[in-house]
Amino acid sequence: MDMKLDEQTLLADFRRMDDAGRRELLDYAVFLVKKHRDMEEAKSATPGNQCRLEQKTDRPEIAKEPIFTE
Repeated sequence: MDMKLDEQTLLADFRRMDDAGRRELLDYAVFLVKKHRDMEEAKSATPGNQCRLEQKTDRPEIAKEPIFTE
């Protein structure tokens, strides 16, 4: 696998950490991923150029009136 120098340095530093340090770093990474996903969901859930329309209570298509035909 080809890795850049920065990636190799990060991996070497991670391997030198003790178990508590690794767990703390991984927990923080999980927190950041969840935060990013929540922000993405919030952006897609409420677009800024749309608004909610009021629903009419009267629906003429369901009015119970007799149908007259000739």
